[in-house]
Amino acid sequence: REEDEYSELRSELSQSQLEVNEDSHSMDQNSVSVPENQSTMVTADVDNCSDLNSELQRVLTGLENVVCGRKKSSCSLSVAEVDRHIEQLTTASEHCDLAIKTVEEIEGVLGRDLYPNLSEERSQWEKELAGLREENESLTAMLCSKEEELNRTKATINAVREERDRLRRRVRELQTRLQSMQAMGLSSPSRLTPANRPVNPSTGELSTSSSSNDIPIAKIAERVKLSKTRSESSSSDRPVLGSEISSIGVSSTVAEHLAHSLQDCSNIQEIFQTLYSHGSAISESKIREFEVETERLNSRIEHLKSQNDLLTITLEECKSNAERMSMLVGKYESNATALRLALQYSEQCIEAYELLLALAESEQSLILGQFRAAGVGSVGDQTGDENVIQMLKRAHDCRKTAENAAKALLMKLDGSCGGAYAVTGCSVQPWESLSSNSHTSTTSSTASSCDTEFTKEDEQRLKDYIQQLKNDRAAVKLTMLELESIHIDPLSYDVKPRGDSQRLDLENAVLMQELMAMKEEMAELKAQLYLLEKEKKALELKLSTREAQEQAYLVHIEHLKSEVEEQKEQRMRSLSSTSSGSKDKLGKECSDGTVTPLTLAELRPYNESELTAELTNALRR
Repeated sequence: REEDEYSELRSELSQSQLEVNEDSHSMDQNSVSVPENQSTMVTADVDNCSDLNSELQRVLTGLENVVCGRKKSSCSLSVAEVDRHIEQLTTASEHCDLAIKTVEEIEGVLGRDLYPNLSEERSQWEKELAGLREENESLTAMLCSKEEELNRTKATINAVREERDRLRRRVRELQTRLQSMQAMGLSSPSRLTPANRPVNPSTGELSTSSSSNDIPIAKIAERVKLSKTRSESSSSDRPVLGSEISSIGVSSTVAEHLAHSLQDCSNIQEIFQTLYSHGSAISESKIREFEVETERLNSRIEHLKSQNDLLTITLEECKSNAERMSMLVGKYESNATALRLALQYSEQCIEAYELLLALAESEQSLILGQFRAAGVGSVGDQTGDENVIQMLKRAHDCRKTAENAAKALLMKLDGSCGGAYAVTGCSVQPWESLSSNSHTSTTSSTASSCDTEFTKEDEQRLKDYIQQLKNDRAAVKLTMLELESIHIDPLSYDVKPRGDSQRLDLENAVLMQELMAMKEEMAELKAQLYLLEKEKKALELKLSTREAQEQAYLVHIEHLKSEVEEQKEQRMRSLSSTSSGSKDKLGKECSDGTVTPLTLAELRPYNESELTAELTNALRR
């Protein structure tokens, strides 16, 4: 219905505009022809006055209709249509002014006032025109203010988008940095300066801890500046550090984390203050959405930072364990080398002992043979002499073999050891000569020949080599290191201050990582809650619109029912009137004597149910 009314108003407006243009055109032609035919117009003015009056009345009536139509449709027209209507009204008023001037010229020519009421109508239309012009100016000013407000809103939205992009870039940078640290691995998460002060790997600055005996501080709280909001009064203040707060008596870890949270809050407050200072027209829902998104991103950043610190401390602990394992492996290698050298010296000593034993046994067998040959302790017969000769021969062979082996061992020791094991003569020797008694007996030429081949000096040299090997083996045993287990002993690990500090750092980092994870989850839940509230509001609005539609439909149904009842009543009245007419007709016929009874076919069209069905079909159509 509203669209139909709007189309009718548009058509009336166009028709009135065409009529005004035609009237103005005809009036222009009349005004042009007035100077040329003044005498003719004077004579024919009386005839044309009625036509001109009717034309002016028609023009004014069209203008009134246009103004009324514009007032009715001003609420539903757009700004462009309002401007177009104003232009049309302006042109119509110009044509009206031109027509009034033409009438005034005609009145001046005739010398009398043909339209005494025209001045009053003119003043009235001038007032209407002035009101329309003021309304046009107010609409133009309102349009300009709306455009300025729109520009400010666009600028504010652009600023908010830039801030959002900056926060996203920051999050991406932190994620990239974390991935690179996980992939490549840091060589040293916290290196030491010449003054043995740790350096923060993220900032490259010295830590604020005064000595190694202080309470260990987590890596996440080593170097965090206290942020301050931008204000003119505190522009010259320097940043406050955690060590300065800890000197007052407050924990630097807690203070710096609180300050970091205040920094994020101050940044958010500055953004909102900037939005309000620029006259932002952003709705509260958009601002709330931006706050939730910012809080979620900040919690995500803090969670990534805590994970980074936990990974840094874990990497440092793994590095210390690797260094300890490398030192332990070096100890095992040195002990293995010492044991190998000791084994080599022991094998050489055993070989020398075997040769000395062989020499002693061969010399003992020679002495026994010499005693048997001298007839000591045996009966002298031919069989015994042959056995003694064989015994002496075997003893000489064994002695020769032992001497050759001893000479080979001495040559080997001289070649391998060189001058390092050169014997300079020892005043005290633990060895006693096993063949001291044999020096007194010179009964055998074989023994003298053996002495010339392998002397007592060679035997003493072999004994000295054995003693030197034993001394070297004892020296190598002294270089053996005490080995520890490859697994970490919890008791010994807790006793060390370095291990205690690392353990506290790791526990603190784990707690911070869990706290940041909980903050991130809370921010995610807040974002979900905001979305659910937004959906709830949308559903409530939709429900309210449906309720309004339901009320409208109920009213429409009641209206249709009332129309149906009215039509039924009208139909019943028509039926009653027709039945009364038929009764009169029947009475007449009865009086006339020609009574015709009513048939069922004649009464059938007046059935109430069929009438109701036909009425319902008509309403549906």
